[in-house]
Amino acid sequence: MAELRRDPYADRWTLFASERANRPRDAARSPATPTTPKEDCPFCRGSEEKTPPEIDRIGGADDRPSWRVRVVANKFPAVSVDALTEEGGSLFGFMAGGGRHEVIVDSFDHHRGLADLPDEHSVQVLSMLQRRVRALFEIPSVRAVSPFKNHGAPAGASIEHSHLQVIATPALPANLAIERRIAERYYCENGHSLAEETGRWELGQGTRIVEAGDSGALVYCPFASRFPYQTTIAPWPPQNSFAVSPPEAIAAAGAAFARSLRRIKNLLGDPPLNAFFHIETRPEAAESPSAHCWRIEIIPRLTVLAGLELGSGMHINEALPERAAESLRAADARSPS
Repeated sequence: MAELRRDPYADRWTLFASERANRPRDAARSPATPTTPKEDCPFCRGSEEKTPPEIDRIGGADDRPSWRVRVVANKFPAVSVDALTEEGGSLFGFMAGGGRHEVIVDSFDHHRGLADLPDEHSVQVLSMLQRRVRALFEIPSVRAVSPFKNHGAPAGASIEHSHLQVIATPALPANLAIERRIAERYYCENGHSLAEETGRWELGQGTRIVEAGDSGALVYCPFASRFPYQTTIAPWPPQNSFAVSPPEAIAAAGAAFARSLRRIKNLLGDPPLNAFFHIETRPEAAESPSAHCWRIEIIPRLTVLAGLELGSGMHINEALPERAAESLRAADARSPS
């Protein structure tokens, strides 16, 4: 029987219809496919001259290709460093597409992503991301920083080599604005964060938990997941500011991120996926009790958005999160040596 569930973070509904998984399809699901041959890859060690100047790195001297994590400006940025001046009327406002667009090359190996590297490497990646978020929030005009990962061409990746992207903008994206408004209202009405309430509720239910937070990170398939095998990773207890979270919270979430990617790869056969970091809009939020707490969302791209999703915003999910979590718990998440 079909079931509707509400997502408290964004006040939107998901329609669960597991029977639709049995409908005929013209094409079989395919894994993420290579998009860039190694010899042409600008992100490989030894090809540093193919990228814009380096912004930061972990590992190796500045002039040697022995880095483990490397940050550069995006060669084809979605936003630029132009002056940020809002223009236009109140109804049809617009502004120059100013901001920053950076790439974090999160693997030194063309053929291995975060799922294929030890957990400690993902901890380094999240530590670097935290450094870049801090730096970008120092730009007065920046209101939001949106880190994300595209894996596989169907998920939007134009280069096969594993990497994250970070976009800083003067405008607050709609999804972040809605989440912040809902989280602030919940905090004012209840005296604690929505993330804390969600975590306690999921732990109490138990059926959607993948990792129960003993390691410092809570991993679960959300109650109103919009996508099959959608996975949330959050520090536990919750942290309101990614930019100033303590090293132990970053380490716990980084390792859990790697394990989650590994579970999805081993269970589903390396599917295309997107990951998004829901973080604060300004780091000064950490100076007082905050409504908004950060988390990471992984979305395997197993289905195609169709008319209902694009037109109404209501998603149809063919996989109940309880069953997805059960399968993910059983999947191999061991860190490679």
